[in-house]
Amino acid sequence: MKGVYVCGCLVGLATVAHGQAQVTGKVLDRQTRQPVPYASVVVAGTTTGTTCNAEGEFALAVVRVPAKVLVSSLGYGRDSVLVAAAGALPPLVLAPVPVQLPAVEPVSYAAGVLAQAYRQLQRSRAQFVYGQAFYRQLTRNGGEPTELLEAVWDTKSSSAGLAGTRLAQGRYAYHKAPMNFDNFATYTKVVGGFCGISAADTADSHAVLSRDAARLYVLQFKGITQSNGRSVAEIAFVSRPGIPAVSGSLFIDLASYQVLHARATRPLTTQLSKPGVAVKGAVVSMEVDFKPQTAGAVLNYIKSNASLLMEQPHKPAVPVLVESFTAFYDQRPVPTGLPYAGPDAPVGDLAAIKQKAYDPAFWRNSPEVKRTPLEDETIRSFEQQKAFGTLFDK
Repeated sequence: MKGVYVCGCLVGLATVAHGQAQVTGKVLDRQTRQPVPYASVVVAGTTTGTTCNAEGEFALAVVRVPAKVLVSSLGYGRDSVLVAAAGALPPLVLAPVPVQLPAVEPVSYAAGVLAQAYRQLQRSRAQFVYGQAFYRQLTRNGGEPTELLEAVWDTKSSSAGLAGTRLAQGRYAYHKAPMNFDNFATYTKVVGGFCGISAADTADSHAVLSRDAARLYVLQFKGITQSNGRSVAEIAFVSRPGIPAVSGSLFIDLASYQVLHARATRPLTTQLSKPGVAVKGAVVSMEVDFKPQTAGAVLNYIKSNASLLMEQPHKPAVPVLVESFTAFYDQRPVPTGLPYAGPDAPVGDLAAIKQKAYDPAFWRNSPEVKRTPLEDETIRSFEQQKAFGTLFDK
């Protein structure tokens, strides 16, 4: 991986080599002074970049200094800083961009923008890129970490989302808990359909970007913001009766009609075999972010969360939360010949992990999987209990 650090990792500060520097920083909202999560950070004039974590933190290897580092996020302006040497950068501050409402009829305008975006998706959905992604999933029962799955995937993707993955490295560990989610990565792999962007063009795809958008969904034009010099329209959608319940928003570049960002929420269906156990308020939500390209768009990150309340007889209710984040890197339009599997493949990540020998050196030394101090503390607790090395030895 060339200078890309997944999830805005924080690592030791040092000059890597002559002319190179490793820097860390944090991105804040100018008005609230709160962190801006998942902002994009790039070295000007290069493809080197990263994504902030949920706390707005990032770390970046700058190949040659001095260099300008640019920060941006949807719905905000931009900020930059000149990097002259390794070390901590001053906070980068993004100002929210006002939402504009053009003098149009909102429903017809929303339908028109979606129709243009649908045509753009039809043109670009078969333009695949091939690269890698780092996936991390952490489950908490009652606030305590009970399950961890980390994987490096070889990926095949397009402007419609993930077309296929292949497990390159992976590990899984868990503690006994009321509920864990060893197949939660499926939501990430079907993110396109979940968020209303689908490569399929069939009557049962239920995609927002389809010829049937107005029939399937109630649409609302929310406004236009500026992002990196682009005018971006937000169109909210809610499924009509008789369609699987889902709501969310698509953010569409009004010049190219590429989808730059999507988010959606729907009820989570769970099947429990334990008598007397009930689940309440189960929902799953997703965000998918794309990097705009001339001929389409490539995946930047996917965030998937699920939450619920588990009630058991004669016991306090247990809140359950599972969070996952996937960051994509080294994406190129050159086929690799690897055997990618779709989300409905008979062998999932956990089964594939069981077939591989655990490689602790990879997880300890690989720059792709460095973490923030809080993440590192959680994973260290699993390692100290030898959860990774002993789980599949029996």
